[in-house]
Amino acid sequence: MEAARKQFSVREFKAVSIKTIAESAGVNGAMVHYYFGDKKGLYLAMVEQIFAPMFENLSELEGRHYHSIEAFVRTYTRLLAENPWWPNFVIREILFGDEEFRDVIITRIADHLTPGLLRLINEERADGHFRDELDPRYALLSLISMTVFPFLAKPLVESALGVSMDEPAVEALADHTCKLFLSGVRADGAQS
Repeated sequence: MEAARKQFSVREFKAVSIKTIAESAGVNGAMVHYYFGDKKGLYLAMVEQIFAPMFENLSELEGRHYHSIEAFVRTYTRLLAENPWWPNFVIREILFGDEEFRDVIITRIADHLTPGLLRLINEERADGHFRDELDPRYALLSLISMTVFPFLAKPLVESALGVSMDEPAVEALADHTCKLFLSGVRADGAQS
């Protein structure tokens, strides 16, 4: 899986061969075929492996309400720090990838990540923690943008802003993102 991730993170699907992945992993191509069927099966298994922690985290947050958004941001920020190639991979696949794989990624996000986060935001509105006039779709778009962009623009962030993406900086970034987002959506008089 690691060899596939390394190959697919820098090249589009069509440019990666089973042979290259197998050589990188130190196995023969027949093993890849045995476990995954074909390159598509390996690719889809890799995508699932990356999405799994996000979906697990979101399901663990059910019912925790206000602190769920904060827990999601912290977990997702750490996940992105551990997999800095992931945001660029997703963007490349969504914008330029094969339609079949683009649809797989969009569907995974639309079916699993988006509904849970929208539900959390709506629960916060219903509980009076978030402003009534808040559009949950735009709030979620802002939250995801603030969380993902620093990793998409990592070379710029490190060079122009002097912010390294090491562990202390990642924790500080998660704190900042939480405070900024929650300050923007919090209802008047709501406590954090």
